[in-house]
Amino acid sequence: MNEQLIHTYLSGHATPGEQRELLEWLRESEENKRLFFEMKAVWSGLQTMDKLAESDRMESSLRMLNEKIDRRAAHMIKPTVSKSSFTISGKWMLMVAAVILLILLPLTWILREGSTSDITQLYVTNRSNLVKVLYLPDGTKVWLNKNTSLIYPEKFSTKQREVILDGEAFFDVTKDKKHPFVVKTSSFNIKVLGTTFNVHSYKEDVQVSAVLESGVIQLQSAQGDALVTMHPGQQALYKPDTKELEISYVAVNEHTSWRYNLVTLNNVTIHEVVKSLEENYQIKIQTDSVTLRDHRYNFTYDKGDSAEESVRMLQYVTGLNCKITKK
Repeated sequence: MNEQLIHTYLSGHATPGEQRELLEWLRESEENKRLFFEMKAVWSGLQTMDKLAESDRMESSLRMLNEKIDRRAAHMIKPTVSKSSFTISGKWMLMVAAVILLILLPLTWILREGSTSDITQLYVTNRSNLVKVLYLPDGTKVWLNKNTSLIYPEKFSTKQREVILDGEAFFDVTKDKKHPFVVKTSSFNIKVLGTTFNVHSYKEDVQVSAVLESGVIQLQSAQGDALVTMHPGQQALYKPDTKELEISYVAVNEHTSWRYNLVTLNNVTIHEVVKSLEENYQIKIQTDSVTLRDHRYNFTYDKGDSAEESVRMLQYVTGLNCKITKK
């Protein structure tokens, strides 16, 4: 049996004659039926592969995958091959591996954390330079900044709603007094009932932060100990290593405008503005800023605009001559 014929059938492009040929082959033996439906399962799984976010927790899953493939390969080796049977080529074996990985990955976090829950954990990551927006099962809206990942259950438990964050995110939490909402990071936790707030906590950060826009939140240590209760307009700066905690009132929009793909810089030098533009657009900018290096500016730009547009805006705001020298 030609693998291409099965591929054609599964993709929905088989002619009536090809369909009859496949049907006759299936009728020849139960082994043929078993192999066909295994390949059909592989095909179905591959159609959902693009929905699977890249995970940095693959090591355990890959080890389990290799063990499964080894056992599978040993089971499938036959001393002879009949005319009506066929072997799965390396290409299809890779597809089988991909589907097994698709099945294993959602369980990786549960296995590593020792959870006994059988609820599927979903992993979403944002690698692009633009903001990604998603809705959680309870209706909570989340904005993910660049290089940010979020783990959350397919369905929240009956006690509380827990998510795990690495990076920066803004949460608009659906109110539910009976089920507190908890954001866990590697450095601290945030417990809320219903509110809007920003969290900036990458694993490599020496200092992490939370800014509250509305409502009330409780800042907790990574172990769950209460640190402080925050009120609207407050920012918490926390150093996990030294346990230093600083609370202050800030201009909230400076810390939350990123969710609209805006970068807001207030009271900064021209050097800081140029550095921000260079990092976001991956360019180099030359300016005649020597005489204005001590001046401070308020500057906002849209990451959705082109580098040329943002640099022109910088020239308009500062009166400087700016030139993109490298892309």
